[in-house]
Amino acid sequence: MTSNNIFEVDIPAWVIFGTMSLTGILGNGFIVVVNGHQWLQNRRRIFCDFLLTSTSAFRLIMQLDLLLFNILYYFRVNIRCIYREDITFFSWMFSKMISNWCATWLSVFYCVKVANFANPLFLWLKARINMLVPRLLGLSIAVFMVSCLPSLVVYFGHTKCNLTETLLENASQGEVCSTPDFFFLPIQLFFYVINLCLSTIAIILLLASLWKHTRNLKESGAGVKDLNTQVHIKVMAFLLLWLFFYLLDFIGLIIHTNITLNTLQLEELFVDILMSAFSSAHPIILILTNPKLKEMSACIIKNIYAHIVNIRHITL
Repeated sequence: MTSNNIFEVDIPAWVIFGTMSLTGILGNGFIVVVNGHQWLQNRRRIFCDFLLTSTSAFRLIMQLDLLLFNILYYFRVNIRCIYREDITFFSWMFSKMISNWCATWLSVFYCVKVANFANPLFLWLKARINMLVPRLLGLSIAVFMVSCLPSLVVYFGHTKCNLTETLLENASQGEVCSTPDFFFLPIQLFFYVINLCLSTIAIILLLASLWKHTRNLKESGAGVKDLNTQVHIKVMAFLLLWLFFYLLDFIGLIIHTNITLNTLQLEELFVDILMSAFSSAHPIILILTNPKLKEMSACIIKNIYAHIVNIRHITL
């Protein structure tokens, strides 16, 4: 297929992918800038904001890596293989998995803070969640890094392509370059499942807490519109949206695994669109559900609109 035919076929996909990438970059960048500026002003870090900022920072790196890789791939850059294997792929994989861990523990943090149970273990966890989650996050990232070491050893011990080989004529990319996807996708799938289980458990616990709280209110005749109920519903909606887009991302990774292991002929750009939905939509959800970020974004939009109106008046 010629380059022109490629772009003719993929124009709608490129528009969707470009829009999602731009949304993800702007959304994640906005969260990083706002929270970073607040830290510099107040000299004080709130752990919840730290998780939000860390998640957005690593997603920003991941989104830029994915966008850069697709640009290199569709423009048929000769260094694509070396660049992807040695820089882009590992930067994308590690930033993606770390951001997933940050988002997962953020969901657990919200669940423990909001849910109410009389269980002694849960009460002990609730009192120490601010101290435990940073340690659990660091432990999770360390376990993931250590788990990648065997695959790294095997991968770098394998025959890799070099710049001279990529310039050989009549040699397919599969014959010249051994993709790292084959070595690291099982590890990614394994930790995806762990994150999915933790998030699902957090949602189930929060749902059980909401049901119990609503039942107690009905029995006491106090109604079901109290502040605690509203907080439960708000956090529940946030976690359900997070789980929905995480499942889309997980499905995209499974399809990508099938493509890699079975060499199916499926346009990878559409898989990248599916996997970009999570990192593009979730920061918008974070902004809309966080009062500080929502107020700041509304203020920025208002100022931009005012500038546009002033420019129109000046030109007229």
